[in-house]
Amino acid sequence: MQVRVFQSADMASGLKQIKQELGPDALILSTRTVRNGKLGILGKPMLEITAAIDADLPQTKQGVAGYPGSPRQASAPAADARRQKIGFRHTVDDAVDGYLNEPPATNYHPYSRAVSRAATPEREAAHPAMANDPGLQSEVNELKKLVKSLAGQITDLAEKESVTHSARHAALQVKGAESASRPTGNPLQGDHILTTLIDRGINVETSRTIAGFLRQSLTDLELCDSAHVQDTIISTIADLIAVKPPVFAAKQQQQRIALVGPTGVGKTTTLAKIAANYLSKYSHSIALITIDTYRIAAVEQLKVYGEIMRLPVDVVINPEQLERAINRHSDKELILIDTAGRSPRDSYCIEELASFLPEKLDIDKHLVLSAGSRENELVSTIKRFNTLGISNTIFTKIDECASLGVLLNIQIQNSSPLSWVTNGQRVPEDLLEASPEIIAQLIMSQHEGSQHD
Repeated sequence: MQVRVFQSADMASGLKQIKQELGPDALILSTRTVRNGKLGILGKPMLEITAAIDADLPQTKQGVAGYPGSPRQASAPAADARRQKIGFRHTVDDAVDGYLNEPPATNYHPYSRAVSRAATPEREAAHPAMANDPGLQSEVNELKKLVKSLAGQITDLAEKESVTHSARHAALQVKGAESASRPTGNPLQGDHILTTLIDRGINVETSRTIAGFLRQSLTDLELCDSAHVQDTIISTIADLIAVKPPVFAAKQQQQRIALVGPTGVGKTTTLAKIAANYLSKYSHSIALITIDTYRIAAVEQLKVYGEIMRLPVDVVINPEQLERAINRHSDKELILIDTAGRSPRDSYCIEELASFLPEKLDIDKHLVLSAGSRENELVSTIKRFNTLGISNTIFTKIDECASLGVLLNIQIQNSSPLSWVTNGQRVPEDLLEASPEIIAQLIMSQHEGSQHD
């Protein structure tokens, strides 16, 4: 018996592929829907079909060798009886003729019928002509032996699964009794997984996908262990979030980073945090530049930070001055550029900012977003600022959010990985370098807001 697994976008194309490769008498053992995305979730659903054919019967364009004419005409009634006895639902030709009227059940187990029909008597012979053809009769007898052997194996599998299921059920009863004696329950069990994800601000579609993935991946015993479920959720979310913090090292090639984004998201404070962090870990070889001439307060704020950290601060008002300032600080390891807040709806302001940051200057542009903004506004902002060639995303003000599922919701749609998140006003303490694990833990934590004044 040759068993093959096929994947296709739909049943029609899958059956066509099976018929081409295994012939029209291939038996469909099972069908199920699978996803090929990351972790098997959030990917495009595909139909997986498991089919089989007797390996001893060579395939021809006319079907199984030795069968004159159409094999379906010669042996259809007897073949149907045998398939029904051992639990197979269809051959390929059956499915081609009737899959629209009777779609196969997802995760169908053929041995479920084999056990219940084991005592069913065989139907009468398929065709009287079979008795007059010794060669045909011999092949049918061989096929009967093969089917009988397969039915025995299937029955054994059913018995083993029954024993396994009983043992699992008994273990769950013991676990349930132990849990019942505790004062606290299992908050992440069953539908609570979905509820917990939604409570963390993760959108309903993504929450359902993750919850379904966990139920498929974990055993019943593991689903009863709230700590294990929590850890699995965190690792699953971590695998869905792309991060790319800058790699800093002293005495390397000069790095240039510009912070861009809408007004009021905390670009200037975030830039000061990055500078202070670099200062404490690497060197004093830093220059600060601001092109935020729209707000005098922002310029003065950056100058104050520069004085405290003893770093040079340049103010420029046009692209030519910015290029000269960069050349003037060619000896510095890191140049940090602050920009004025731009409305994402003002295309002129976005174009003006683009003129300051041409590709030839080799500046990494980090889009700064407030985690407290509405999700549709964040998506719109990302789309409009992406015309600048954004390399990374920074989320600020996460300490002001009751839930942080927005980080996952946005980053699933956002092509720019996370570099940092900020969780307060303190410089430089409230700056977190992004990692998948840290972001996932932040999302799943019961966030209570800022831990300091």
